[in-house]
Formats: sequence, structure tokens, C-alpha cells
Amino acid sequence: MVPIYKLNQGEIVAFIDSHAHLDLPEFNSDRQEAIKRAQENGIEKIITIGIGIRECKAALNIAGSHPFIFAAIGIHPHNAKTISL
Repeated sequence: MVPIYKLNQGEIVAFIDSHAHLDLPEFNSDRQEAIKRAQENGIEKIITIGIGIRECKAALNIAGSHPFIFAAIGIHPHNAKTISL
């Protein structure tokens, strides 16, 4: 169960990680555990970011496997010169 946090006068706050890079190699050994820890600590939604073709495909795959994870995909300006579609 994800905790709900209340502010003054009954306002409810949902915590959303709006800029994750769950595709990074640093997560290869414990990606599922990191996602689980985020949920256990009150993160209700995660937006994982793709910055290149490979990363965008990975972000879409991760988001497709978890109903509370969404993908934002695009080409980072630093990578734009190396992309051919």
C-alpha cells in the first residue's frame, strides 16, 4: 500500500518521480528492487526518460512492464548530431 500524505485542510499529495533514468546501466543489477523501494517509500508514479534511440526503447519497455511507470521519449540535444532516423 502506497502511503498518502495529507497537508493542511485535507489536501492530498501524490509523490511522482518526474525525471528518472531507469534504463541506466547502474540499475542493471537491481532495477526491480529500486522500483520496489520507490513504491515502498511513497512514490506513486515514475516517469522514466529516454534521451537517445536505445534509451527510448528501454524506457518504453520498462514502462510497458509497470502500470505506474510512464516513458517520456526524445532525443537529448547533446545526442542530436549522432542520430539518424
